[in-house]
Amino acid sequence: MVGLVISDSFLLVGEWDSTLDYYSLKGVSKIEYAEPISQSIFNEASLSNTLASSLRKAQESFSFSGKEVIVGIPDHFVEHSVLNNEQDLSHNEHIEYIRWMDYQKGRSENKSVYIFGQTYYPSQENIHVCTVSRALIRTLKLSIAEMGGRPFWMGALSSMYLDGRGERESAVISRVGNKYLFLKLQNNIFDIGTIAFSGGVPRIISSTDFSKDNVFSALGFQESDKENIPVFCAQKLGRQAKNAWELSDFRSSIPFDNIRLETKLNRLPFYEANILSALITNQAINFSFNLFEDEGIVEFFFDEVYSEIDDSEDEDEVVQDKQEIIEQRQDIEELKEGSVEESIEENVEKKQKSSVSFSSYAFSVVVIVACFIGFNYLKLQNQINSNFFGLGKNFKIERSGIDKVDSQASKNAPPIDLIKESRAISTAVIKLLTQTDLNRYNGLTITKSFLSLEYLSGTNPNIENILGLEPTSFTVEATGSDSTIFLWYYSFELPTAEEYLTEGKIDKIDLMVQLDTTLTDYNLKYFEQVYTRNQIYGPLLLWVKGKGDILSASAIVAKLNDDILLRKFVLFNKTDRPNPKAGFYISILED
Repeated sequence: MVGLVISDSFLLVGEWDSTLDYYSLKGVSKIEYAEPISQSIFNEASLSNTLASSLRKAQESFSFSGKEVIVGIPDHFVEHSVLNNEQDLSHNEHIEYIRWMDYQKGRSENKSVYIFGQTYYPSQENIHVCTVSRALIRTLKLSIAEMGGRPFWMGALSSMYLDGRGERESAVISRVGNKYLFLKLQNNIFDIGTIAFSGGVPRIISSTDFSKDNVFSALGFQESDKENIPVFCAQKLGRQAKNAWELSDFRSSIPFDNIRLETKLNRLPFYEANILSALITNQAINFSFNLFEDEGIVEFFFDEVYSEIDDSEDEDEVVQDKQEIIEQRQDIEELKEGSVEESIEENVEKKQKSSVSFSSYAFSVVVIVACFIGFNYLKLQNQINSNFFGLGKNFKIERSGIDKVDSQASKNAPPIDLIKESRAISTAVIKLLTQTDLNRYNGLTITKSFLSLEYLSGTNPNIENILGLEPTSFTVEATGSDSTIFLWYYSFELPTAEEYLTEGKIDKIDLMVQLDTTLTDYNLKYFEQVYTRNQIYGPLLLWVKGKGDILSASAIVAKLNDDILLRKFVLFNKTDRPNPKAGFYISILED
């Protein structure tokens, strides 16, 4: 197996035999880049020139051809974050929400990223999110494949420490200036934060774990009934820095510890050598999230990876916990998919005594249905009368120093560029779904500037003619035994309308009413308000199932007024078993 370590100014390449009972490193080479890559981490053309030439030099020492290649990167190439797990959302829905929140940050279009997540069984309380440069992953993946290698796994150093060292609970620290960034896994819950020392006394600067006592006790700075968790560090810390962590279960890493060296190694940078060592000894490559794979969320279950570590009693107990969680999730999914009447009948059957007559049973069901409808009606009325829908007029944000971009824009008018983007997305949705067969889509994603789709058909769907745009990429792939059916892959750059289009008539309240009276299978998910410099956005996620309801929802969204913006549209489906589900990502502009 071949391992690569990507640094800012050089790469390390090593090869070892992964079939032995022990770790044996054949050799290591260090290749300097022509220029540092940190300034061009999002520029695929520049990265390709720098990394590709260095990888070709690396192949002179260790051939990639026919071999699995794994890649380790420093954590400063990765943006870590934490998202609390919503039990009623699927992994795909979580990823879409994470993309939505990333979009709200105003990330520049030339800084495109891939988003990955990992949740830990059995708690699954939150998701460890990693955001990585798309250009970096694509460049490495394509370059390795062009040289005959198999891009097998890619991950950050922290993942190798937290997931791959056999510790159920642990933390990783890295020094940045006079502070320490920590990533902590405890009770199957992932947290990140920053800690500093003043006169040898630790002080938490930030943490996603809101319990200060829990952080201090886990890192060993405070006495507790629980044992300290191991604290790993790949950097070479000085004596004073180590003394600051002397109360912790601090475990300094030593490059190539417990690894046999078949040749003498030249002097290597300490931190990057530890990354290579972690690549060699990582026991969770097949389980921890893999940056070479598609975006998504994976589930990490410690006892599945390290079943030989725990005794059988503990293993059975954890497996049972996992099974209970899976069964609970299945029950929730069945409840969501089942009709209201079925759910009510099940509850009534559990509570009904065997002696109750059929007429009494039917009467009870009718009463419960009536109560259910009444409760949800009152709940809807309460939502409609909340400030979220703009009826609270006393709350405003005063803005000053904002130049008027358009003569028709008033003080609190929504930005015209976002309105145009919204109209462009809704127009594309209407064109595609009304002029093609919705059930033939395997996937469709439309954002403010990008549209991609996968369509199954025996004839050319002529998507470019429907949209009136030239595709940025287009491929056709024959499928089936007789090659008469094809998968059509399209990507487009979606331009915004040049002129200011006519405003729709549906406002915030009308939207709720029309959704409730028109659709039969939909749900809404509300999120915390997003505050920007000039606006307050109320994010709303509308999920709709079924061809008819999706078409109806698209028609409603196309008629929204300027206070409601469509920011993104996604469609999930399987053409062999059509059951389309669409997500409309909406921003409601607050007064």
